Amino acid sequence: MRKELKKILIFLSLLLAAVWCIQFAIDTAYKKRVSNKFTKVMKHQTDAEIMLFGSSIVYNHFNPKIISSITGLDAYNMGFSGLFFVQYSGLIKEYLTYQKRCKVMVIGCDFDNLGKNEFMTRPDLFLPYAGNSNIYQSFYEIEPRKAFMSRYIPGFKLTLLNKAFYTRIIINQPAADTNSGYEALTDNWEATKKEPFTSRYQEHIFELLQATVPTITAKGIKVVFAIPPVYTGGYKLILNAEMIKNKYRSLVGKNVWFLDYTTDTMCANRNYFHNFTHLNGQGAALFSHTFAQDLTKIIHE
Repeated sequence: MRKELKKILIFLSLLLAAVWCIQFAIDTAYKKRVSNKFTKVMKHQTDAEIMLFGSSIVYNHFNPKIISSITGLDAYNMGFSGLFFVQYSGLIKEYLTYQKRCKVMVIGCDFDNLGKNEFMTRPDLFLPYAGNSNIYQSFYEIEPRKAFMSRYIPGFKLTLLNKAFYTRIIINQPAADTNSGYEALTDNWEATKKEPFTSRYQEHIFELLQATVPTITAKGIKVVFAIPPVYTGGYKLILNAEMIKNKYRSLVGKNVWFLDYTTDTMCANRNYFHNFTHLNGQGAALFSHTFAQDLTKIIHE
C-alpha cells in the first residue's frame, strides 16, 4: 500500500513539475516574442516625460504628438479600453520602479474609473506577469480567487488564456504603434445610453488611488487628473457625476492638479463626439490641443 501511495505521489509530483515547466515556457515565450504597450512597461522599455494612464478616454482622447508639439516634452499614451484604475494601478507601480525621465503623470478620470469590472479586462495581456507583485495585486483586487490560483497552482493560468494568446506567441505580429499608444475613434455617432444611470464607484478603490498619489509625487513627478469633455446630453444622465468629480478635487495638493473639461464649450457640439463620453478624431485633436496648453502652464509652475 505504501509503495503504491509513493508511486502515486511521485507521479503527481512529476505531473505538476511538467505542467509548471510548460507554463514557464509559455510565459517566457510570450515575454520574449510578444510586443505591446503593456509588455514594454513590464520590460522597462517605456519611459516618456509625460505618461498618460487610463481607460479608453485616455487611449482615444489624448494625442501624444499634439501634446508633445505644444509642451516640448515627449509623451506616451498607456490608455486601454475597459481598463480602470484598479487594474492599471499595477502598471503605474511597475513603471515607478524604473522610470528616470517622467516629469508628469496624467491620469484620465472617466466616471467609471473608481469602480471595477466584474472580471479582469483582457487577462491575456496580464496573466504572463501574474508572478509580478504589482500586477498580481491589481488582479487580486478584481478576481481574488483566479489571481491566487493563477499564481500558485501550476497549470491553472493556462485555462484562462484564449487561442489569440497562443497565436500571438507563434506568429508574433505586433500592431504598429505609430502614434505613441494613441488611437482616434471614428466620426460616426454611436450614442447608447438614454436613461439616467449611476457610474460605478467604490470607496476602497478611491482610497487605493489616494494612497498611490504620494508614491508618484515622491519621485518628483507631477500628477494631473483630467476629465475629458463629455457630451452635454450624456453628462446629464450621470447621476453621481458631481460626487465623483469632488473625489478627484479632494486629491489636489502640492504637485497634484485636477482639470475638468466637462464644462468646456465643445461639450455642447455633437460634431466632436463619437458617443456621449467619447470624442471622435476631430474632437480629440481639439481637446489634446487645449489640454496641452493647460499642461504647459502646470509644467512651468
